[in-house]
Amino acid sequence: MLIMSIMLGTRTDTANLDIRLVTNQQQINTRRETISMKIRFLISLCAACISLFSIPALAVEDVVINYEKTGSPRADLSNMKVSLHIAEFTDGRSVENPRLISDAQLLGADGFQAEKAISEIIQDAMKSGFVNAGANLVDADGDMFLQGNLTAIDAKIIDRGGVETLELTLRASVQLMSGSRTVWQTNLFGRGRAPTGEGMAVTVSAALDRLINELIGDDYFLAEIR
Repeated sequence: MLIMSIMLGTRTDTANLDIRLVTNQQQINTRRETISMKIRFLISLCAACISLFSIPALAVEDVVINYEKTGSPRADLSNMKVSLHIAEFTDGRSVENPRLISDAQLLGADGFQAEKAISEIIQDAMKSGFVNAGANLVDADGDMFLQGNLTAIDAKIIDRGGVETLELTLRASVQLMSGSRTVWQTNLFGRGRAPTGEGMAVTVSAALDRLINELIGDDYFLAEIR
């Protein structure tokens, strides 16, 4: 009996030792896997940080348009039969920043914004264009007034005869009003182009030139104000 008890006790101790060894080995393996996972995570995090900081930092570039219409006008408006007021131009684009020209990554910048709201720039450009054409403009209470809405601006880089060129297109709707009555209306399309080396401000000014010329050169519009 004593021998059997000793043998059973020995077997039990051996079994317990085996269980402890297996348990310890499992714990060691688990710790190794945890450490390995942490190392892999840290390596991935470092790689992501290196990749992030290796990307060139871009920012929205500020440009000053400061547009003024010069040169020969499309039409002589000095003989207008009505006084004209250039009323408010609004911005119908779905953008939070009214100064935004484009959010496209062009010319090494992550978009461009002007010194003031684009709709205000167009309104001022229209005034400058009509003054350049000799129009009879008034600040308020004219016989007629012109109002408009900027609907879209598109900008991109194109190849034009082997020259890398910045192209910008302005789209706007305009209405010629007499009191609450719409006398005439249309959609204007002004596309400006300039070599990329000349920059965004020059391209916007070229687009404004085209926008004004399209309006002042419209025979139906001229028939209403002359």
